Amino acid sequence: MLLQQVAPSESEAFDRFVGGHVHGDPLQGWGFAELQTGRGRAPHRFYLVERGKPVGSLSLIAIDMGRLGLLLYAPRGPVLDPGQSLVWRDLARELRRTFPEAFAFSCAPRRDDRLPGPPGYLRRGAQPLLPHLPRSTVEVPLSGDPDLDFGRLQRRCRVQVRRAPAHGVEVREAGADDLRALLSLSRRRDPRLSAIAATPSELGDTVTAFLGRSQAGVFLAASQGSVCAGAVALRLGRHALCQHFGLEQGGQHRQAAYAAQWAAIAWLEAQGAERCDITDFLMPEDASMQDLARRWGGVERRYAWLEVPLRLTPYLGYRLLPARFGGRRSLPAAATAH
Repeated sequence: MLLQQVAPSESEAFDRFVGGHVHGDPLQGWGFAELQTGRGRAPHRFYLVERGKPVGSLSLIAIDMGRLGLLLYAPRGPVLDPGQSLVWRDLARELRRTFPEAFAFSCAPRRDDRLPGPPGYLRRGAQPLLPHLPRSTVEVPLSGDPDLDFGRLQRRCRVQVRRAPAHGVEVREAGADDLRALLSLSRRRDPRLSAIAATPSELGDTVTAFLGRSQAGVFLAASQGSVCAGAVALRLGRHALCQHFGLEQGGQHRQAAYAAQWAAIAWLEAQGAERCDITDFLMPEDASMQDLARRWGGVERRYAWLEVPLRLTPYLGYRLLPARFGGRRSLPAAATAH
């Protein structure tokens, strides 16, 4: 296997490849890595080539950790069939050769549903990098027919969406000028929850970047003139990711949350997406991931936090450093330092 670097002039072709791959993800596209420039991070994109043919892609974020060297991070990646074990082994060897100053490779690939756990030849990382993406999400298949897919939702979910307009909830598609209301909702959310961005400012940058590439939709639900819920949809080809934000769970606010989420999903269908990962949709405390999947007509998908040492001595040093000096417990702070 060979890492074939992608030139900036090939960004659209790279996005088409990622968006068309069966394991593609919007966060492995060109735009998300581009956001990291200027934050002590450098983006790198590669095709994973085997026997002269691209079999996957890798959007890397190289984080400068000072004397330790570089920490390589691939959110929701690489875009590769998790069952191709030989490719995974070769990838670590290629990264060592391409980035001799790097000490570790962290990634969050989709789990192989054919295996009970992550591959044994990769180490599971104890501390994921920000953004803290969920290790489980609900994947909703999209048929391209909103009416058909709406009928596939569980009855209680359909009721919440239908009641929202009757109770005065209005959902509208927002633009870049309306992001302040969405960020206000983001600030009120539980900081322990997983998200596509670590902070409201990073969320704003992410949404703005995807909007600039016509790969995002933002929907706000208002009741009595006040925005009480919202949803962000990121799309890359056939794949999409949707995150919900809301003030609280009861009454009209719950109806607004469901209405905003459904508006985002219907928009994704109109854009040609074939699947949508629902992340961080607030549910009652006694609800399980399986219950969430039933409500929205999806299935649970799992991701693994994996870490591959590339140089053992700096890797161990990074593991042993105390939190205040950038050890593994403070890795998110180190990763987001400007």
